[in-house]
Amino acid sequence: MTIHTEFEKQAAYASGITDFSMAIGSAFVESMRNTHYKHTGTALDELVDNSIEAGASNIHIEFSFPNDKTTKVNGIAVIDDGPGMIPAMLRHAVAWGGTHRADQRTGLGRFGFGLPSASVNQTRRYSIYSKTADNDWHAITVDLDKIKAGEYFDDNGRIVSPEPKKSALPNWIEKKFKEYKKDFDSGTVVFWDNPDRIKWKTKNGLTSNLLEHFGVTYRHYFDQVTLRVDGRPVKPVDPLFITPGHRLYNIDEDRAVALDPKTIKFSNKKTGEDAFISVRYASYPLSFYSVDKSKNASGNNANARFKVKNSNRGIIVTRMGRQIDVVEHTPWSGLEKFRNDDRYWGVEIDFPAELDEEFTIANSKQGVVMTERIWDKLEDAGVRAAIKSLRKAHTEAKKAKAASPEPEEGPRASEASMKAAEKFAPKKAGKNSEARQKKALETLEQHAKKIAKETKGNASEIKEKIQIEAKEHPYKVKFEDMPGAPFFRIELLGALHVLYINRKHRFFGELYSSENLTQFHRGALEVLLFTFGIGELDAIGNTDRTTFFTAEKNGWSDRLNAALGQLSKYESETEFD
Repeated sequence: MTIHTEFEKQAAYASGITDFSMAIGSAFVESMRNTHYKHTGTALDELVDNSIEAGASNIHIEFSFPNDKTTKVNGIAVIDDGPGMIPAMLRHAVAWGGTHRADQRTGLGRFGFGLPSASVNQTRRYSIYSKTADNDWHAITVDLDKIKAGEYFDDNGRIVSPEPKKSALPNWIEKKFKEYKKDFDSGTVVFWDNPDRIKWKTKNGLTSNLLEHFGVTYRHYFDQVTLRVDGRPVKPVDPLFITPGHRLYNIDEDRAVALDPKTIKFSNKKTGEDAFISVRYASYPLSFYSVDKSKNASGNNANARFKVKNSNRGIIVTRMGRQIDVVEHTPWSGLEKFRNDDRYWGVEIDFPAELDEEFTIANSKQGVVMTERIWDKLEDAGVRAAIKSLRKAHTEAKKAKAASPEPEEGPRASEASMKAAEKFAPKKAGKNSEARQKKALETLEQHAKKIAKETKGNASEIKEKIQIEAKEHPYKVKFEDMPGAPFFRIELLGALHVLYINRKHRFFGELYSSENLTQFHRGALEVLLFTFGIGELDAIGNTDRTTFFTAEKNGWSDRLNAALGQLSKYESETEFD
């Protein structure tokens, strides 16, 4: 696209339309303030889109302030060095639907709603300054308070955009131009004056959040445009964290694992022509979001990736490389709503403009509603199966970590706590009974013979080793896989109390190995199970009590398994980030 062709398109559009009405009635303009934008960054996306599509090489987001003593922002300007707009086009640029690129399928915009919708959403007064090469700056201003007062109405009661006028740039923007040390032979400036709905009120808040937001949204565009916020260049951020050179890719030793990408051929329902959807996948180690890799990613121990991923947890959807939405719900069984631990895998879908109708993009370019045809095609191409596989791999990794010994030397915290608590335990009848001691020695003998058989060792030596260990560490936590068995059991090997936690019960998968649990919480659960188990050991020698514990533990396990299965449906409502 040459500049000459761009101007010809503008001129042809502007000369063919003599109706400059913006809307009918001020109520419409006021209602457009309620066009949904998630935050100031997503509203600014509309203006950045326009600059990129116009062919700008440099885009600057700048802030103005009421005085030198405050960092509270009272103005935002989007400045680009594109070809600019001819004066006649400015009148149409502030009107909804005023674009010479209507229904275009080669750029970021299609309907001409972005600039006016985003602007009135954030401010009650905005101006556009534009300059073509070898021409003067011209400007047009839209003031909602003046519209409300009737100043923009024609004789037919329609709101008409004012005529553009030759105008100098505001002084503070002229100063910015000098700082750039670059002559703007052409370009466009959109200025939001006293924005009343910006999410971040201060310079630092706006700068840090916009740098991150733009880095994700336009990550695929920084080879063709430079974007700066308050003079700081925006660096690309791949929310899948698999692109070398992107920010956060190598902030520590952990790396995302890129899986094989996929290209899906999809027939355009309207034209019958083939279009192609690209899919990228990634998975992450359990410590990926932690500063201290031995601890969970929470609070001050969550690194910079954590925030980015939490905002991109689900199926990321991009259109022509520009991020549009993160889909958090699917029609697929078992994946109806993504959960807290779905941050440990990533999926990105990129589609071309030819498939806009299949993705039903909102006017604000922040949301998609994929058609049944798209969901079916994605499932047929293996996307659903891939997500389930990524989930399963993460679950297995969690289980393996939960079942592994604690990193520090010596006994687990729960084992040491149980030993320390012995001196406070009340003496109960039967605890040291002959039956209990006899059962403990028999169990030890059987266990030693079993281990000797498996390892081809000496049963007596194994037995002696366990007895020596029990004197120093009388409590031990172990794990086993017992489908259909209770969620725990305890065994007394002489003086050694061994707690076995069943990894095949939902207690382990849904609760004990949850990423939201710290080592302290797992230790607390182990102490609880030790306490229940010792109560069962105390019943040895009493037939009625032993029968009670056996029957009740099976009942507890069945009820716990069923209840945890139901509780998992509410995980998204009870999560804490």
